[in-house]
Parts: sequence; structure tokens; C-alpha cells
Amino acid sequence: MNNEELDRIIEKSFRTKPDFHLPADFAQKVTLSVVRREQLKNDLYEYLYLTGVLLSLLSVAVGLYYYIDKELVMRTLTFVSGNIIQVIFAVFLLNFILFADRVLLRLLFSRWKMNE
Repeated sequence: MNNEELDRIIEKSFRTKPDFHLPADFAQKVTLSVVRREQLKNDLYEYLYLTGVLLSLLSVAVGLYYYIDKELVMRTLTFVSGNIIQVIFAVFLLNFILFADRVLLRLLFSRWKMNE
């Protein structure tokens, strides 16, 4: 095809009406979908960033306590190893609360607002 044929095809397409119609709120729905997806990515990033910061602060605190008082750290490790199921449950519960606060609740509230 040369440029003249393309020009004719484009001109003809501008003169004729399309066979389909978009709903009036199509642009709003597309925008909300994109915003919701980006917000979810942002919320997950914030959760992972906060988890990393908390873990690094915990490791620094344990390192400082180990440097200052090795006996306290050893007693704590003995307690943790003796009650491993309870400690894992507590860590899982706290992590789930943090995840629910940073990701799930925001996702649910944004969907709820969208349906109004």
C-alpha cells in the first residue's frame, strides 16, 4: 500500500460511524482498574519494606544485646527453642496483622468505595 491508499482508508474511517458503542463510564472503569492495580503493588511494596525494616531493627537489637549481655540472649534463645510452636504462632499472627493492616484492608475498602 502506498500513502494515497492509506490516506483514503483513514479518511473513510473518519466518515463512517463505528459498529460498537462504549458505555458512558468506560474511561472511569479503566482508570479505577489501573489505579487499583497500582495501589495494590504500592501496598505490597510498603508491607515488604516495613517488614524488612522491622527485621533489621530486631537483628540490630539482638546484636547489641549479645555484645552487652550474652547470657540474656542465650536465655532468650533457650526460651524460644523450648516454646517453638508458640513463638511461630505469635510471629505468624503479628505478621498477618501487619499484612492485613497494610494490604488487605486497603484493598477491601477501595473495592467497597468503588461499588458505591
